[in-house]
Amino acid sequence: MSNGREAIRWHPRVPRDTIRRLYLSEARGLLDEELLDEVGITLYLRCISILQVEDARRGRVHCPRCYRDGRETIIVRQTGKLGEMLHCPVCDWTLTFGEYASAYKRRQLSMGGAGDAFCSYVAAYPGARTPREKMLLVDALIHAFHYALRKEPDLPTRAACVNLIKGRLREVERLLDDLAYGEGTRPEVLATRQHWYAERERIPWKMPLPSEQAEGNADQG
Repeated sequence: MSNGREAIRWHPRVPRDTIRRLYLSEARGLLDEELLDEVGITLYLRCISILQVEDARRGRVHCPRCYRDGRETIIVRQTGKLGEMLHCPVCDWTLTFGEYASAYKRRQLSMGGAGDAFCSYVAAYPGARTPREKMLLVDALIHAFHYALRKEPDLPTRAACVNLIKGRLREVERLLDDLAYGEGTRPEVLATRQHWYAERERIPWKMPLPSEQAEGNADQG
């Protein structure tokens, strides 16, 4: 069983300092396009991992060994039980679903109520050609929110940035509050910033401002 578990590799979140340096370069009017590509691709792959976890929860497991080899093989779960044995007919990878599920727990890979943001980014990013297109997609994604899935579906419940950027929830929120903006910042990015603040105010329990010291409800990275 250990070999089956070792085949699972989730794409990592983006370091906070990398996001900080990207926005600083744009604020100065000298957008670092190489850094932008690094961030954009890392976010794209992270979203892929999130969507794969969601597929697994819905009964369709992406074989991790085939994925690493550039193939897509879907293993359809039959019973929904944790003890069910997953078996890839292509590469012979095997693991119980319970062991597979334990590999994504507490790794900020839950799609939750931000599925539209993750799916939209995965659909749009490969087609982005200009730095402007890429920056706007990155900006919109990291400022996305999870929204209520049942009651009041338009109500934001939590920032989605912690799924995408390394750190605890409060640390990542503070990063977004402290991002550099200046003469080089695009108007659309400034508009996203204002939307971020407006949506935060609608969350039932308010996110602390950067000056506040409370680390309540912090999430493990």
